[in-house]
Amino acid sequence: MSDPVYVGTLFVRGESGTEFEVLNTDEKNYFETNLEKYKEQYRFENVSDLADVDRLIGLELLSYRYTAWLMKGSDYDGLQFSEKDVRDHKQKVDTEIRLLKKNMGMDRKGRVESEAESVAEYLKNLLRRAGEFGVHRDTQIAEAINLWNDLKTMIGLHDRTDTEERLHLGVEETQIIEWIRNVAIPRYDAIDDAFRKNQRSWIKDLT
Repeated sequence: MSDPVYVGTLFVRGESGTEFEVLNTDEKNYFETNLEKYKEQYRFENVSDLADVDRLIGLELLSYRYTAWLMKGSDYDGLQFSEKDVRDHKQKVDTEIRLLKKNMGMDRKGRVESEAESVAEYLKNLLRRAGEFGVHRDTQIAEAINLWNDLKTMIGLHDRTDTEERLHLGVEETQIIEWIRNVAIPRYDAIDDAFRKNQRSWIKDLT
């Protein structure tokens, strides 16, 4: 462990917004690194959860401090202390850390249960999305068949009528092309547009 750098009074801000005083830059880095680690690994939403994670990191910081002192044989100022007292304090703090992690579901048992729930939820969502994709494909196919039948009817009328009748029925070649451009394509694309909006909600669920 490198020698800590002293820069006067230092404060760090916890996830709940509470400020903690630390004794040197090593402690500051330790606190902030642990906070980022927990934020990446867990999702804290309730105010009580935010307060608990701050309390947890504060206790871990004390354990870190006591470990540093025991390894050095003195405190940060070089002053001697009762090794027994520091070890006793560290043991109590470590016990409190284990109990708090257990209550927060952050121990091994909690992680396993959380991972199992995450996998189950992932599979549930995967099946739901597969079903939605199947419905999307069925809708696409049904609409494509309807549009194709309409197009076949228009071409059939075009082939069986003269120019005047075609214009009256709207099946002249230019009219058919306009129908494809202004009716068929937008109707088909509308299905994809609706599906893409739903896909964006899937992405939000994963983030």
